Amino acid sequence: MSRVAAAAAVAGALGVACINPGVFRDVPMLGELVTAVAAVTDTSGDGSGGGGKPGADGKHAPEGKDAPDGAAGSDRDGIPAAYRALYKRAAADSCVDWQVLAAIGYVESRHGANTGPSSAGALGPMQFIPDTWRDYGRDGNGDGRKDVHDPADAIPAAAGYLCAHGAATNLRGALWHYNHSTRYVDHVLVVADRLR
Repeated sequence: MSRVAAAAAVAGALGVACINPGVFRDVPMLGELVTAVAAVTDTSGDGSGGGGKPGADGKHAPEGKDAPDGAAGSDRDGIPAAYRALYKRAAADSCVDWQVLAAIGYVESRHGANTGPSSAGALGPMQFIPDTWRDYGRDGNGDGRKDVHDPADAIPAAAGYLCAHGAATNLRGALWHYNHSTRYVDHVLVVADRLR
């Protein structure tokens, strides 16, 4: 599916949602719809023969191909090196694997490429609602600020949030608290599995 076709699909879906808002009652945020469409375009490629990352077939894009932030220095999984280091550091100090944090970062913002605000008002690379950020925000880099847009703060905050919601014994439940959608939970877990 081309990006143009995906955009048309989103526009059509939004039109349906305007006419009949109940049709998407199990999709809590527009961001999830956009994520779902992006996942379709990522797994289908752009028509040039190259697939996205991570693809439906479990393969990864070639080095630098379709990196979420378009940055050189992204590894074979499309994770920028700085983000990968932050995911690993936050995981080392928490109860969740770095792959889960990276999967959330990918699903929520493509590792900082789209930091919101979402239709629900979520912000930053890990997409925190402001009220949740007030309760769980962290100063991960020791600069004296808790900045929802700074991945050095947002990634450890996401890890802390998951652990506070029982991720050590019930990861699915903790992910559901992060975003109240079974589809979201399934998507994050699939992406995390592909990173392992």
